Amino acid sequence: MVLIHSLRKDLTGMNNTFKPKGRRAIPDELINFGRHLVYSEGTKTEPFYVESIKKAIAEKYNCEANAIEIINGTTDESFNTIGLIKYGEKDIKKRMKNGEIINHVWFFFDHDEFVEQNYIKACKYENKINNSEKENFEGFKYNKENHITYHCCWSNESFELWLYLYFEYNDSKLTRNDYVDKLQKLSVLKQIKFNYKKNSEDIHQIFTSAGGSIEKAIASAKKLTIKNEFNNPSTAIWKFAEYFKPYMKKR
Repeated sequence: MVLIHSLRKDLTGMNNTFKPKGRRAIPDELINFGRHLVYSEGTKTEPFYVESIKKAIAEKYNCEANAIEIINGTTDESFNTIGLIKYGEKDIKKRMKNGEIINHVWFFFDHDEFVEQNYIKACKYENKINNSEKENFEGFKYNKENHITYHCCWSNESFELWLYLYFEYNDSKLTRNDYVDKLQKLSVLKQIKFNYKKNSEDIHQIFTSAGGSIEKAIASAKKLTIKNEFNNPSTAIWKFAEYFKPYMKKR
């Protein structure tokens, strides 16, 4: 198990009064990151990216990488912005009724062609449902009923913006196809003969080996969020990346 300051506590105990000075400052030792559910509107790109992050964690630490479970689109549910959240709420209730422990929930969705009102409502869901007055020992607010911390990881216009930020900053309004085209034209990716596709696996490892940087992506995404909030271009995938980045560092 991976621990912080040798405090042998499991994240399932949400009433823990210990509060680190800041989890964003990488400590010498890390806590077990608990159980995370990732609900994805996309069925390929986002799930494959999350899988690549899980792989990066498993390569660095002897911890439960499979505590990150990905739930992607199905044929019998409307996995758009609001549809994804409604499905997640129903699924979480069922899981908790069956005794599952859940510490964090992440919703991944793009703006794309979805209704603007639903997209904005989904983006603001995080602030609405994390209704605790105080933060937990990780430094997050959470839902008072089930003690889960919820995160909305939107991308406007598409998830490919986040991938492009590994290499270059962009503050122009672009479409998904524009970002795919820009990724294809990056000289560092051409050098390794990488052809970006929606079902590309090990994308984090491929991009970092080509000189891309998740730290750069986080910094650029934060800058865009401050500048544009939910508008194009913006992405909140940095929340997910920043949370798990310490677990991808060498010990």
